[in-house]
Formats: sequence, C-alpha cells, structure tokens
Amino acid sequence: MRPRDDGKKEAIFTATIDLLNEIGFANISISKIAKAAGVSASTIYIYFENKEDMFKKVYLDVKKKMGEAMKEGLAADAPVKKSVFKICRNLLNFIGQHENYLLFLEQSSNSPLIAAMHDEEISQLFRPLLAVFEKGVKEKILKRLPAALLMGFCYFPIMQIRKEQCKSQNSFEGLDYEKVFEMCWDAIKA
Repeated sequence: MRPRDDGKKEAIFTATIDLLNEIGFANISISKIAKAAGVSASTIYIYFENKEDMFKKVYLDVKKKMGEAMKEGLAADAPVKKSVFKICRNLLNFIGQHENYLLFLEQSSNSPLIAAMHDEEISQLFRPLLAVFEKGVKEKILKRLPAALLMGFCYFPIMQIRKEQCKSQNSFEGLDYEKVFEMCWDAIKA
C-alpha cells in the first residue's frame, strides 16, 4: 500500500468541492476528480472507499474547518452576547474567505448521503459553540430553547444572505452585517 500524501489529499478535497459546485454530485466521477486533482484514480482509493465515502469525508472536513473558524477567539468568560456576535462574525469571515465551501454546503444540504450521516458526529464538531448558547439559556439571557435551535437562528440567516450575495452582486448591496447580527440576537434573546 502506498503512503498517504497530505498535499495529494488536499488536492483531491479541493477538486471534489470545485467539481461538485460546477457539475453536481450526479455528474461527478472518480476519474473527473482525479484529473482535476492531478492524481491517478487509484490514488483516490488510498484515501476513500468510494465516491460516497469521499463525499461524506469532504463534507465533514468542511464542517470541521467551519467549526474551528467559528470558535476562534472565543473566551469562556466573555459575555454571552459578545460570544454570539463573535461566532456570527467568524462564520461570516469564514464563508467570505471560502465561497466554494458555502456553495458546497448548500448543495450538500439536500443530499440523502448527508441526511444519512450520524447527527452526533456533526454536532460534536460544534460542541464548543453550542456551549455558548447553553450558557446563555442557563443564565436566562437566551430563550429557553435547545442550543442547536438558537444557534440555527444565527447560522442560517448569515449563510442564506451570503449565498444570495454570491449569486447576485446586487443582492443586499451595502448590507451592514452588524445589523444582521443584531437581528439574530433579537431572535434568540430572552
């Protein structure tokens, strides 16, 4: 068995995301990914069992990178509102720097492969973020609702607005994201 090469693995991940965004899951093949990544098809099977395994692992990798970016700079002793705004800013910065990930996640959200993934595996990636919302509920700063629901009221509006901006340069022209963050906060505060 050949050794793994992180550079090749990253090239495969990038090619997979780019091709999925360009041609969709139904039209993608291992040979197309290999060609775009500059590797042989057999190299892909060093890292993945099949196309479905590759798709799931790429999805988890993107979610992991997003989760890491969203928790960057969070302090356990920071006020809840400040932490929620930090999470929102970090999310916006991440998807602003990685538009290809945003489009990939959007396309993936409708995939039965993703729906079949174990929710626990994904929720563990966001555990430190959910803790901020749980703290807010415990301190009666946020509505008494599940932390995942509260986080969703911050996550989904930002993702959707940014996606619309990607599709059309005129969408939400001159939008002040601080106002968006305030609207998210207003939706979840007690």
